[in-house]
Amino acid sequence: MDADAELMRRVSQGDAAAFRTLVERHEKPIYNFFLRLTGFTEDAEDLTQELFVAVYGASRRYRPEAPFRTYLYRIASNIAASHMRKKKLRATRSIDEMAAGGFDVASNRHEDNPAAAFEAREMHRRYEAALARLPHEWRIALELRIGRELSYREIGDAMGKGVSAVESILFRARERIAEELGVAEQNDDDA
Repeated sequence: MDADAELMRRVSQGDAAAFRTLVERHEKPIYNFFLRLTGFTEDAEDLTQELFVAVYGASRRYRPEAPFRTYLYRIASNIAASHMRKKKLRATRSIDEMAAGGFDVASNRHEDNPAAAFEAREMHRRYEAALARLPHEWRIALELRIGRELSYREIGDAMGKGVSAVESILFRARERIAEELGVAEQNDDDA
């Protein structure tokens, strides 16, 4: 049994310290996952809280059949999909908000070249806009793959889909973004 599964066992027995440890361990990546999908800090905070309330409520039913991280992102994917359906979220973030969320597109590699920094910001803005126009399921899959570095199998487990469906979703998502940006798509062979 991994450490998180043991913590969940303790949470199911009412151990508040174990729950705090789980939250501390996973809060930041979950928050970032929601922030990347919604584009709004308030939504990311609310959805993160909703996720941990759900985890706490499901602690007695939790069975460590899959890694805890996969279990967590399955709940997060369902919450995100529900949120995006309700809001029909199509918003993009400003460059300032992206930078506040840890996405500094004008990184140090461009500090001596303002034109390159501007070009990088503009390409990132266009990428974010293209990403926001994708169907929510495609955005979730991309974030799980690129942002959370989950394997295709883990993404499938988190989204309730088979590996071939995940491959198809990611292929179509990348193809659409590449088309909108006018760039050659990059292959992701490391499933």
